[in-house]
Amino acid sequence: MNSHQPEKTPTVGRNPAQNGDLPPSLWGWHTILSLAITIAIFAFLATRLDLAQVWREVSQSNVTLLVLGALAHYATYPLRGARWGRCLTHLAARCGKGKFGLLLFFYNAVDNVVPAKLGDVYGAHLARINCGIRRSAAMGSLVFLRMVDAWVLLVLALSASWLLFSAKLPRAVLYALIGGGIIAVAATAIILFFFFMKKSLPGWLPEKIRSIIRAFQAGMWPQPREVIPIAGLTLAIWVLETLWIFFLVLGFGKMLSGMEAVFLTMIPLLASGFPLTPSGAGVVDITLFSCLRVVGVASPLAMSITVVNRFIDYWLHIGLGLLVWALRERLGFRAVRDVVGAVPAAPETLAASNSGNRTLRKS
Repeated sequence: MNSHQPEKTPTVGRNPAQNGDLPPSLWGWHTILSLAITIAIFAFLATRLDLAQVWREVSQSNVTLLVLGALAHYATYPLRGARWGRCLTHLAARCGKGKFGLLLFFYNAVDNVVPAKLGDVYGAHLARINCGIRRSAAMGSLVFLRMVDAWVLLVLALSASWLLFSAKLPRAVLYALIGGGIIAVAATAIILFFFFMKKSLPGWLPEKIRSIIRAFQAGMWPQPREVIPIAGLTLAIWVLETLWIFFLVLGFGKMLSGMEAVFLTMIPLLASGFPLTPSGAGVVDITLFSCLRVVGVASPLAMSITVVNRFIDYWLHIGLGLLVWALRERLGFRAVRDVVGAVPAAPETLAASNSGNRTLRKS
């Protein structure tokens, strides 16, 4: 560069690969195949659906309780965002906890249309372009939170299932527990692998790969002082999710015991880890319906509850995600790299944690 010319500040859309602003590839044959499988499952389920009966059940439901349940569910997203922000307090993020909540809400909406939890990869990209957090560091924090939630879900689901069905677990419940166990163990294995690699990285690895690994390590474990707040937020999140299911079913006139509410909350969420469809779409529907039948809800009512649950939790979330995307400029939110006048991603500094991580820089 000519020394007499001032260095130009990177702008949105200019040489994005060099700026590190390129989004991950979410749309390809894998997504098309996943959507085809999802459509096939929904088409099959539609043949079993009595729309007139569902409408009668919904029209007779307690709308106030349904709204309370929906509010309890969507209230978890600001808490999830605050929890994510606390996982990254030791890194130089330029986002407040409210912004983390918006990013998390949006990438989970995207996760509802792409398979295999690719929404998490996109979430790490959002943290990069909106908060200046290196993608690999953000990914480390997201894997850590996946691990925490997977074990919470698994422990609560196992406990509720054992207390309710100690004689014999229904097959759908058993499959969900096995899937949840695989996810929990896999997330833990990833964290442990990177943890043990902290002591020494193989010298034969390229420096770029070593830098990515160190960044992931820096993001995968929060500061000790944040552990209790993260645990408190996790508790609040799962209490609200359980209240969502409790109010939903109560809105249709069925009173659940506390253990039944936990069971109906945790088992379908374990099924959401099914990788071949977006957020387990179709599989979650079948699992929730089966769980409702297991706890004694009549088939027509179980179908109506499942339809309303999936409308509020899944389809409404996609719709609200589209609204966030449409309002992204007003919200000061970068969905790809396209907000006019957005502050470009600054050079990142990942401060060394108390465990002795190196300071990492990326320009």
